[in-house]
Amino acid sequence: MEKQEQSTAVEQQYLWAVGLDNDAFPPDTLVADRYRVVASQIVVDTDAFALPELPLEFQTYVVSYLKLSRLSLHLPRPYGLLLLGEELNLSEVFLLENVPIDRQGNLCPTLAEAWAKASALRQINLLWQVLNLWQPLAEQNMARTLIDPKLVRVDGMWVRLLELQADVAAVHISQLGDIWVNWLDLAKPEIAEPIAEFFYSLGRGEYDINSAIAYLDQMSLKVMDDQPLTVRMASASDVGQQREHNEDACYPDVKRQKRTEQADSMRDRLAIVCDGLGGHEGGEVASSLAIKTLEQQLKTLLHQAENDPDFSAQGFIAQLEMVTRVVNNQIVAINDQQQRHAQQRMGTTLVMAVMPRPNGKMSNEVYVVHVGDSRLYCVTKDNLRQVTLDDDVATRETTLGYNFYAYSSQRIDGGALIQALGTRGSDMLVPRVQRFFIDEDCLLLLCSDGLSDFDRVEQICDRYLLPVLSENKSLDRSCQDLIDRANELNGHDNITVALMRCRFAPADADEDQVSENDLHASIHTTEEDADTEDIQHESEDVAGALALTAQGVDTSEEIEPDLSDIDSAKTELAVTKQTNSAFIITLILVALILGSGLAAMQFPQVKTWLRQNLPTNLQRFVPPNS
Repeated sequence: MEKQEQSTAVEQQYLWAVGLDNDAFPPDTLVADRYRVVASQIVVDTDAFALPELPLEFQTYVVSYLKLSRLSLHLPRPYGLLLLGEELNLSEVFLLENVPIDRQGNLCPTLAEAWAKASALRQINLLWQVLNLWQPLAEQNMARTLIDPKLVRVDGMWVRLLELQADVAAVHISQLGDIWVNWLDLAKPEIAEPIAEFFYSLGRGEYDINSAIAYLDQMSLKVMDDQPLTVRMASASDVGQQREHNEDACYPDVKRQKRTEQADSMRDRLAIVCDGLGGHEGGEVASSLAIKTLEQQLKTLLHQAENDPDFSAQGFIAQLEMVTRVVNNQIVAINDQQQRHAQQRMGTTLVMAVMPRPNGKMSNEVYVVHVGDSRLYCVTKDNLRQVTLDDDVATRETTLGYNFYAYSSQRIDGGALIQALGTRGSDMLVPRVQRFFIDEDCLLLLCSDGLSDFDRVEQICDRYLLPVLSENKSLDRSCQDLIDRANELNGHDNITVALMRCRFAPADADEDQVSENDLHASIHTTEEDADTEDIQHESEDVAGALALTAQGVDTSEEIEPDLSDIDSAKTELAVTKQTNSAFIITLILVALILGSGLAAMQFPQVKTWLRQNLPTNLQRFVPPNS
């Protein structure tokens, strides 16, 4: 079924109308008989299921918006372009989505307003985000946007731009220093002195972009010396409702989630989700190999970061890219060795969150590595933000400046992946590595598209994700609830989730103990269910074998189950009633293996015993007397 057919309505989406005449279109009027005005330049599409209007040709500034739309955490995305008025007196209204407007339809506060109320960590974080936006905007001649106080807004812990303004004259980052120095009186006491030095030096032109970002990096680490940060995580995976095999894989492994059983260098610092491609025989191999290799590589890399006095963010990003290519090369080698071609080549998506400890110090920075369409979301008490952007055809067409996303996503191949680990050589692979700081309690959700398809994460966030923050809901329970809900709403694919809960509070030993106990019980229950399912399959196999024996077919070479599995089955079944049919069938299975079933069935005593003890519906498998 197509995604459009399965999706349900989500909460109202607000658009920002650039160039809209507020006098001509006051609140509650319609623009182009479609867009209802909520407030000044804020509109809502009353026909969201119809494609928006587009011009025949895109002007340069529109293409710049499209190319910058990959920065989806911070920048708006083109939605539609209206031409209003008569032919000789046309006015242009440019509609933007993904804008800093809250759920009530109000503009988010400006950077100046938010900075005054922010914690020390957030004050650093907000400035850091602005600096990181400078270079990509400058490449599109849009850096002037960052020195316009009305356009730089703050949504929770994210800097978000309302619209873009083209550079009509040369701009320099020193202009940021001249603006920010006016905020010194509002700086938090613990950073007042170093931030004042930074503002004045920036205004004097003593920093370039990279050195300015590095200065704030070090300032954030110093503030974290006095900030407790506790990270806990859990993961779960499910085959879904329609697939026969689970090709997803994750870290922490579903069966190895006890913190005490994880390596010290990776404990509470790494989460991975991989979605295998290429069918059961390939997808499972690719995703499992990726997890295993990443676990080995990251164990070394995180240990090095903790002991490297020269640790740098750029160096760590380069190492993460290198590790990703190592995984890619391993899967490519297997594909080549097995002579797999085109769609037969196995591969896997990847989304990974890493939280290093530079020089052994607690850090609030998160590195996200991403290939494919598995996603990472960041949930806070105020909002939900999708951090990654899918590597699919629709996104590529948009970020290359070819078309608006609403149209690109309508392509037949719009959801097709443009890259995955293992499908092509590393020279063709472009892993996306993002870096951001957290400055409040949050929940990071990593998931395969079995959960995220059809905007399900946005729909279930309030009920299934926010309670982890607001009610301290168990991570293990939350993972299972997410899978159960995904099976109800989607179910068309494997479902895998990993949760990283980050809290600015000391670790709670009692809570960890309760979590470990709950996890032990959960794993024990899961293993019991798996054993029961295995026994059921064995029982079905034996029933089939008995049917063949009744027809005179020799099954002694067709059934060769592992003896250790039989021992396990006998142990589990010993606690059940001896008249249980599974127990009886398992005994027959053992007899068939140890003494040749065909011969055993010839003894009248055995046949008599079977007729007396087998359930009625199974007695038809007992051969008749000669």
